[in-house]
Amino acid sequence: MPHALALADLVIGRAGAVTLAELAALELPAVLVPLPASVSRGDQLDNARAYAEQHPEHCRVIADEQLTDPVAPVQPCAALSAVPHGGYGSRPRPEAAAERIANLVLEAASRRR
Repeated sequence: MPHALALADLVIGRAGAVTLAELAALELPAVLVPLPASVSRGDQLDNARAYAEQHPEHCRVIADEQLTDPVAPVQPCAALSAVPHGGYGSRPRPEAAAERIANLVLEAASRRR
């Protein structure tokens, strides 16, 4: 998961405590789909509500039951994509860093000639 999250611009996921800690640490916008109380203790519902209240610009919550409609996640994803994320979408990627380093090396080598 660390590699997948490092490459993500937006996450659609459950609302377990570890997931929310990873999202907060990486400052990733998220659409949360907590497990319903019918198949869990209901803690993910509470987690999702609390996380969305703490991160209103970067989090949307949809009910698990809404996933029967394939369009249900589209609006929350679109809403989060439309909000400027203060660097979320422009986070440096490992590929960008490697390309930048390669360019710096090539520039330095061409100056030595």
